[in-house]
Amino acid sequence: MKMKTYLKSIWFHYLGNKQDRTALFNVASLVINAVTGIGKLILGIYLLSGWFITNAVYYLILCVAKVQVLHKYTVTKRMDSPEERYRLELTVYKRGGLFLCLLGASYSMVCLRMYLIGDAFIYEGIIVYIVATVAFTKLVFAVYGTWANRHLHNPIISTLKMINFTDAMVSIVVTQATLLTMQGSPLALKTSSLFGMGCSVLFCLMGVWMMFHKKKETSTDPNRSPGTEC
Repeated sequence: MKMKTYLKSIWFHYLGNKQDRTALFNVASLVINAVTGIGKLILGIYLLSGWFITNAVYYLILCVAKVQVLHKYTVTKRMDSPEERYRLELTVYKRGGLFLCLLGASYSMVCLRMYLIGDAFIYEGIIVYIVATVAFTKLVFAVYGTWANRHLHNPIISTLKMINFTDAMVSIVVTQATLLTMQGSPLALKTSSLFGMGCSVLFCLMGVWMMFHKKKETSTDPNRSPGTEC
């Protein structure tokens, strides 16, 4: 009974808040993205592969974006002034837009290489199904996170949702290229690279919108939870 009470208190302390749960899940995805980015960078240098290196650049930018957003989230949790907290949240939101533009630009380079040179690493065997499962899982979590947290008007959480959507769409592009190639489509890389470049343009447009969009002013009620609006 005591153990159950203890575990319950731990749950509410660390995971009782929806925003905290979102941040914690993003820490887990950050670790996966960091391992992926570093692994591709090592392979790129070892194999002298431009495709692996450009992919690694994308993943490392993604990691830097998530690290700075999550760090600022912990900072805002300790701030007492609603006005100062909101200013910092809005700064993070606009900076997140800049990171989305960088992600769009870096991934467009990956897709451009794929289109012009046909430079890509195609997975085979059971790895294909693992890649597809991971991609659709990311997309489901991105959509669910957006829907579940739609009432949380926190600029920092909104930034994380945008970054997760970007990550999910890139995974879908990789899955499309892999599945089409496995089916023997002669235009697998061309169509996938064009789809990827279209996604890159979308990421940049999202980033520009974030940089110039002014979020609704938050309440100055000191008792509200960080980043939420009344």
